[in-house]
Amino acid sequence: MREFIGIILLVPQGLVPLVLIALGVESQGWSLAMHLPPWAQLPGAIAFAVVGALLTVSGIRSERGR
Repeated sequence: MREFIGIILLVPQGLVPLVLIALGVESQGWSLAMHLPPWAQLPGAIAFAVVGALLTVSGIRSERGR
């Protein structure tokens, strides 16, 4: 379950907004980071990506029994 939530946080909430910010797209969509104030969008997207990656790795490790 952790890896599922981690992937949701990593890809559509973290990586996609990072690409949109880099391309200068001003569409909000359903990404939470894009609904933040402009000064907080980049740190928010990075935070989502980091937390998502950590949850994904943690979930995969717990499934393998490490």
